Amino acid sequence: MTDPVAVTRATYDTIAVEYERRTRTPFAGLADDVDAFASALPVSALVADVGCGPGRDAALLSERGPVVVRLDLSLAMLRMGDRSRAVQADMRALPLRSDSLDGVWCQAAMLHVPLADAPLALAEFGRVVRRDGVLYLAVAEGDGEGWQTDVHSGEHRWFAHHRVDSLSALLAGAGFSVRDVTRRSSHRDWLVVRARRR
Repeated sequence: MTDPVAVTRATYDTIAVEYERRTRTPFAGLADDVDAFASALPVSALVADVGCGPGRDAALLSERGPVVVRLDLSLAMLRMGDRSRAVQADMRALPLRSDSLDGVWCQAAMLHVPLADAPLALAEFGRVVRRDGVLYLAVAEGDGEGWQTDVHSGEHRWFAHHRVDSLSALLAGAGFSVRDVTRRSSHRDWLVVRARRR
């Protein structure tokens, strides 16, 4: 297990059907987060759901009006949802033009990016989002990183944890101003960050 991203992608390819079944029902507060994100966008906005998984959040976003491009490294995950705007992509090197998006939505996906690569992913978000564009980012709160075993399949996934201060500094380096940070708890603790591209 030398490449955390490659192993995690392979795990999601393996567990895609089960993962979609477990996560298809929106968690409490998701609709409010989607509404807040959508209300900050211009009419006919173009956004990317980065690390979209089976497409639950992308579908919710589309219902609010934005055109949503689904990006995920796992092909099996992309095949679970609407394929019309689905692209296999690594968030550390997005296949999108600079300044092409009004917003990026990234729900519980950057937690699989090694901490050393987090600046690359955030720099890509900053590159593709237009000035004054919006970012929604939910990451695992805590310290450190490492392998965790999926309780259903026994497969391994890499998890990286963040703290508010260090994450805010990384976002500033990528050109974002943090507007709001909230916390949520489920099977793990989450930081939910809303930011704008300066």
